[in-house]
Amino acid sequence: MKFKALFAMLMAGTMLVSAQSQGYQDGVEYYKAGQYENAKTILLNTMSNPSTNQALANYYLGQTYFALGDKDAALAAFNKGQAADATCPYNYVGLGVVALANNDAKAAKDYFKEAQRLAKKDYEVLVAIARAYYNVDPVAYATDIQKLLDKAHKDSKHKEPSIYILEGDMLAANGDFGGAAGKYEMAISYDNTNPEGYVKYANCYFHINPQFAIAKLEEFLRIAPNSALAQRELAEKYFNANYWKKAAEQYGRYIQNPNHFPEDKARYSVLLFYGEDYEGALRVANEVLAVQPDNFQCQRVRILCESQLQRYEDAANHSAAFFAAFPADKFNANDYVVYADALSQLGREAESLDALEGALKVFPEDSGLILTLSNVYAKNQETYNKAAELYDRYLALNPDAALGDYMTASTRWLLVAATVEDLELRKVASENGIKYINHVMEKAQPNPVIFQRKARLFIAGDPERQPNAEAIATYNDMIQLLDQDPANADANNPNNCLSLYKEAYMFAWVYYSKVQPDDEQLAIYAEKLNAVKALLGEN
Repeated sequence: MKFKALFAMLMAGTMLVSAQSQGYQDGVEYYKAGQYENAKTILLNTMSNPSTNQALANYYLGQTYFALGDKDAALAAFNKGQAADATCPYNYVGLGVVALANNDAKAAKDYFKEAQRLAKKDYEVLVAIARAYYNVDPVAYATDIQKLLDKAHKDSKHKEPSIYILEGDMLAANGDFGGAAGKYEMAISYDNTNPEGYVKYANCYFHINPQFAIAKLEEFLRIAPNSALAQRELAEKYFNANYWKKAAEQYGRYIQNPNHFPEDKARYSVLLFYGEDYEGALRVANEVLAVQPDNFQCQRVRILCESQLQRYEDAANHSAAFFAAFPADKFNANDYVVYADALSQLGREAESLDALEGALKVFPEDSGLILTLSNVYAKNQETYNKAAELYDRYLALNPDAALGDYMTASTRWLLVAATVEDLELRKVASENGIKYINHVMEKAQPNPVIFQRKARLFIAGDPERQPNAEAIATYNDMIQLLDQDPANADANNPNNCLSLYKEAYMFAWVYYSKVQPDDEQLAIYAEKLNAVKALLGEN
């Protein structure tokens, strides 16, 4: 079952040469880009690597904890960083921000002074101190922030990229995304390897001009091909811009980076499914499930792929386990539909119907589910009435439904009227069908088949299922429409309109011979009926 429009075929072999990790630097980049949970994961995972700078890694881990609201963990990380290298100025900035948050402004200033003493030519430290004030209270410390930024501008001769990043963040926080993007572009102009500048610039521009934002990230990736942030951000932007093939290819490269996240591999399986590479999507989903058996997204993808690959036994079994493993509010209506379809394909119709009925209780206003269930009931004469009632619900939820849907609704009720013995229900069914046909007649170009449907509804709703005056009048309207084109009376016409003439004349003959006897009219229609039969070769 497809739950979203499918896109161009994706190639399973999109994964290129394995990307290399930047180690803890990937975590630093995620922190600077404001993606704190991702930063924490990578920094913790890479902390014990021999190549990791313990002082800087702990500083950024501490800042990450602080951004996430855990001051105690932040303080512990800053202390570890200071212990690793007492000459690193950044951990003093970190200790200062914790002191500032604890309302000890004097201690904070002392830490900040020590940081500046240790980094007289490192202008980024000045900006880090300004950001510390900004993160704690941008209003109360507005003067301190501006003094530090002014000093950083002067000392660096306006060439320090981090100045423009902070100024851009301040503008973005006030809703000035255009101004913020300009600042981020300035940062890139002074350092074309600046990751946060590229990412934040792309985020500002994405909702205005997705192609422009994507082009900036493509530029970033060319400069920093091993950056997990660059790889992931570009894949995400492709995904959000609905460039499914490019997104899948980029995710295929990115998930080879040791610093990728498990959820990204799950996303990759989804993209492969959307691209109809069901074998590839199933393979990736199974790889994730081998490590994370309770991964909800990959369990869903596995079932969807098995259904598309017609492995219905697997789809049914995995669906049953899927529903048993998670709370009901995790599922969507399509999960039930796929399960029901697998059961139906296995001949387990009763269970299939139970699955759909159960889904309807959970999703009473899901029009797709209602339509599916209506179609199932329409296969069995004993449940024609349920099929018609559900189709009414479907149309009520889709006020802009196509005219073809209203024709289908008339069909549903015609089947009820033509098969039930209950006279009252027969009458109601006929009236409901006629209501839908009248709607079609109001909107559509005149069509003989529409008149035929309406006439049949009149007949089906009759207590004796015989043609009444309304049916005959409707058939006459149909004949008048057919007569407008002489080709409709041609036996060689591929539209086979002669069968419409035959039906109208036959019911007129019944009407004038049994319902409302009239010898004169009977003779006229008998002659017309015989003429049509002759053209059809039935005499």
